[in-house]
Amino acid sequence: MSPKTYFKIFFITLALISYGCTNSNQLELKSKTENQDLNQVMIIGTRIGEIPPDFTVVTTEGKAVRLKDLIDDRKPVIVYFMATWCPWCAKDYTALSKIYKDYEDKVSIISISLDLSEDLIKLQEYKKKYPELQSMMLAPGQEKILIDYSATKTTTKYAIGRNGTIIYRTIGAFDEEQWKQLLDALSKG
Repeated sequence: MSPKTYFKIFFITLALISYGCTNSNQLELKSKTENQDLNQVMIIGTRIGEIPPDFTVVTTEGKAVRLKDLIDDRKPVIVYFMATWCPWCAKDYTALSKIYKDYEDKVSIISISLDLSEDLIKLQEYKKKYPELQSMMLAPGQEKILIDYSATKTTTKYAIGRNGTIIYRTIGAFDEEQWKQLLDALSKG
């Protein structure tokens, strides 16, 4: 490499370095850091204390329901993942049928089918088996909701408190007393 070429490369490199240094000052003038208190930062997720992922479903009544709207009303919500063929879901609904009338104005329940092949018609027929749960919302599943909630098992329950965060989550069928305890805690909390 000739000395002339070497000096050209050296001066071009030097020019680029100095240009980068002068522009970083301009970048700093355009940037600004804002600190937020930790209690103001809300994390979206499916763990206790987090804000649940939002979704909109169409219920068996043909009504579009958005989770965020229910939460904004400051009414506790249970998001329940089920399937019409699940015997444990039938056990849950049978137990819930005995007491839900006392809570239906205090706690909303959205049941979402895990089985993506279950359509509105199938779910409407299924809901007829539980006349005491007519105020409960039942909706076909959506792949995004199932992914957002990592819902792979029926009887998965998320309890969302008045403050809009998840306060309880579990999997498994409840008996009447367990439903009563959960609904009492949600309606009073």
